[in-house]
Amino acid sequence: MTRFLQAVRVPTLLTLSLAIAATTTMFSVVDAALLRPVPFSEPDTIAMLYVTRTTPQEGTVRLRWSRPVIGALDDAVAHASNSAFDTIASVSGANVTIAGGGDGAEQVEGELVSPSYFRALRVAPSLGRVFRADEDASPNSAMVAALSDGVWHQRFHSDPDIVGKTVRVNDVPLTIVGVLPAGFAGITGRSVIWIPRVMAPQLTYADYLVTPQHFISVVARLRSGVSMERANAELATYAVGLADRGAATDAAWGAVAVPIGDARIDGTLRRSVLLLLAAALCVLAIACINVACVLLARGQVRRHEFAVRLALGASRGRVIRQLLTEGLLLAAIAGVCGTVVTFWATDVLARSAPGIAPLMRNDYAAVGSFATPSVDMRVLLFAIATTIVTTVGFSLAPALQASRPDLVPDLKADARSGQRHPALAALVATEVAMAVVLVASAGLLLESFSRINGRRVGFSSERVITFWIRPPSSRYPPQAGPAILERILARIERVPGVDAAAVNRCVPFTGCARTVAFFPDRDNRTPPMVGRHYTSPDYFRALGIPLIAGRVLNADDRAGRPPVAVVNASGARRFWPGESPIGKRVWFGTTTGPFSDPSHAVEIVGVVGDVKYEGVEQNDTSRADFYTSFRQFAYPDSMIVIKASAGATSLLPALRAAVAEVDASTPIFDVQSVDDRIDLATARPRFNATLVGAFAMLALILAATGVYGVLSYSVSVRMRELGIRLALGADDRRLVAMVVGQGLRLAAIGGVCGVALALAVGRLLQSVLVDVAATDTRVLASAAGVMLLAALGAGVIPARRAAAVDPLTVLRHE
Repeated sequence: MTRFLQAVRVPTLLTLSLAIAATTTMFSVVDAALLRPVPFSEPDTIAMLYVTRTTPQEGTVRLRWSRPVIGALDDAVAHASNSAFDTIASVSGANVTIAGGGDGAEQVEGELVSPSYFRALRVAPSLGRVFRADEDASPNSAMVAALSDGVWHQRFHSDPDIVGKTVRVNDVPLTIVGVLPAGFAGITGRSVIWIPRVMAPQLTYADYLVTPQHFISVVARLRSGVSMERANAELATYAVGLADRGAATDAAWGAVAVPIGDARIDGTLRRSVLLLLAAALCVLAIACINVACVLLARGQVRRHEFAVRLALGASRGRVIRQLLTEGLLLAAIAGVCGTVVTFWATDVLARSAPGIAPLMRNDYAAVGSFATPSVDMRVLLFAIATTIVTTVGFSLAPALQASRPDLVPDLKADARSGQRHPALAALVATEVAMAVVLVASAGLLLESFSRINGRRVGFSSERVITFWIRPPSSRYPPQAGPAILERILARIERVPGVDAAAVNRCVPFTGCARTVAFFPDRDNRTPPMVGRHYTSPDYFRALGIPLIAGRVLNADDRAGRPPVAVVNASGARRFWPGESPIGKRVWFGTTTGPFSDPSHAVEIVGVVGDVKYEGVEQNDTSRADFYTSFRQFAYPDSMIVIKASAGATSLLPALRAAVAEVDASTPIFDVQSVDDRIDLATARPRFNATLVGAFAMLALILAATGVYGVLSYSVSVRMRELGIRLALGADDRRLVAMVVGQGLRLAAIGGVCGVALALAVGRLLQSVLVDVAATDTRVLASAAGVMLLAALGAGVIPARRAAAVDPLTVLRHE
């Protein structure tokens, strides 16, 4: 065994260990994101319910709920006989400011829930109680809150008498009635405080209980033994009652139940993690082929030994078992080393990998991903299974080959002789093909990420910093938004080093609010979706968004004046092709502000350049964006955008002091530069490209090593032939060309097969690409070319060794 381990050498163990570590680490990601059940009791009986809207233009779209439609659902279920649902509850995330326990104000994430929420999740408090049904009647009966175990420990110092004490939420005193068990963070996976939903108008959103907007999630617990199919059949009978009032007349409405384990996973996340696992498995397969080549070549050298064993009475099974045992020893050592590396790599991924976080789309945003990778028993079992499979993968073929010797010639052969084996060339061509697939995939992902970065146009992010403010809703209802924001902006503008201070609720690439737009003298039955921005005049100056026509917003665009808007260039071309949009009218499908009244339609006063706001995976080059003046309406909770004359981060203390001077109960939070926000939004494609690129580099090295190995072996077993060629007058260059040509032929065959394979799997890769075709010939040709260059480099040393053969020495030995 010692001689065996010395023969395979450290590089072989190292590459196999890294391949097992990469595969096991990627499985931990897949397990966390796709396979691990959500951390609630009996998760198979929990479903997320969604409203569905079907139109000829959009097809079927899955939406969350509005409070009025939730009421219709509750009534329908209450009157149903033998309903499929045991409990139905509503929940929505909320950013709130909490104070109490002797510490200052702190911005945290919470959930606004119905009293049945905790019963639906089967969560019991560790202290006190949860909400009662009578606390869903009115705000006066719901001045209560429940805390997470973490907040109880950190802010209230594990006070055993916490029940009955007060926590101030958005400056409203609420009585603490319970503490939830450790580890519970709600459906969102981020909540630290729970508040009755009837408190929402006072704490977060004034129209929470009456607006038709779809932003509330519904979670349901099915009755024991009820299938998801029966639940969906029952929901289908409620379709008529779930229609949105005043919605498009040609829309068909319904509802659907989705297992919570599926609801937390969006398609892009699923495709991304499976892509990474497939890339890691490809590297593992290449590593196994490399080891198989080593063992196959070593088996050719040992054929005299095996022939002697068989001649002395050993069975083929005995020889095969010996070789499989040697392979198992190698795989076991590599598996242990790889598992140790997996612990470290998984920890790094858990802290730094954005690729496992779900997209914040309308139908997924309220469900946490619960996808932090970790090494648990399933991951360890996968590592063991991977070790066993790799053992069979790289040991079986050499073992079968070695156990079928040609006894007469093999008994005459000595340990120094050998012969060429066609399986070696086939194996190397296979690993070259797989390496080309990985290199091509990495090239496509890098090109895709480059195209995404290419969309960072139309604005300047240099020296721009942003942060959120959330003034207490108890003192600042929506109609007070313009006044408090104007005071804050005016004070910030006086901070030395501030070139421009503006307000909006988003920045490029981060996703903005959307609504529908209506136009005079048009068919408004299916109004188009458009982007909506409540912003200030300096927003365009802060981000360097150019004015194309008309004017931008100004200080005179305030309450009491006719409502105005600025449209982007794509919106102008889309809705008013061939004519100027200046002076045109539009109104929006919103219940807040002065912008939804067709009798006082908004006038377009300017056109500005296009800026990408939606997520990186959405091709929204023709999206229309409308900017309205925050002085005519804006929510108090908004994002402040600062253009600094020098280092933006150095202004933070002064900015905090400026906001506190206007209102000490309004802390600033989520402070990031615009570049940081864009980097976060593009983190997943960048991570995918980086990781697949690393796998591709490793695969390229392994494939080149395979070419080197087969050429070195070929040279070693052809020493007599090479000596004769040189003795008969062949020059060094012809021998070098012969050896290098053999390597290039292997690489060419593997490259052609790899390109064909890359085209075959291109449809699977296409779903994670942006603005790039998986059949891009330039990228595929480059991948094959890189592999040929690697094979050329790998053949240099064996070729030089062949050219350096001394004919006299070789022939004398023969």
